[in-house]
Amino acid sequence: MSIEANFLHCEALSFAYTQQRRVVDLWTQTLAPGLCWLRGANGTGKSTRLKLLAGALTPQYGTVRLQGLDLQAQPLDYRRQVSWVGAEPPPFEHLNPAERFAFLAGLYPRADAAQWQAHVDGFGLTSFLHQPLSQLSTGTQHKAALAAALALQTPLLLLDEPLNALDAQSLSYLRARMAEAALARDRLWLVVSHEDLGVPPSACLDL
Repeated sequence: MSIEANFLHCEALSFAYTQQRRVVDLWTQTLAPGLCWLRGANGTGKSTRLKLLAGALTPQYGTVRLQGLDLQAQPLDYRRQVSWVGAEPPPFEHLNPAERFAFLAGLYPRADAAQWQAHVDGFGLTSFLHQPLSQLSTGTQHKAALAAALALQTPLLLLDEPLNALDAQSLSYLRARMAEAALARDRLWLVVSHEDLGVPPSACLDL
């Protein structure tokens, strides 16, 4: 199998919030670059899988490798290659969007200030850059988190319900970026969404 086809691989990944039932049970999956739409009914562990791949949850069993980097053996190097936008408000709510991106840019080797500015413009965030995230609406917080994550330019981007709370301009902008990601051979966007993405993904994964 080529390195590109084996871009992201998880082996027997397992996680349980309680002893009664594993939310993720021996999940083995290999994903190539592009735009992958992760679909499934409520309770199938879609968001939990993203958190495991992001390193936000520790699996009880199994391994994750991204371009050969092992999450458990090389946790810092792995996390520098992954960005994640969850359904929850972004962390560091006391910072404004500009401060938060500047902080993250110091942690991620591919962060690009020009890309950040392009995404700020695309999501219509200019007038909100210097307001604390805690004072912004849910939709604006979400757009700020998306703009930052896209500008970090990580090989793996994990998006949980990214279409939620977006205005028409922002939806159009995000879908254009998704269309680009679907054609990319150097990065993977793994997207959980109950809504149709509005662009053809390069792969669909049904749980």
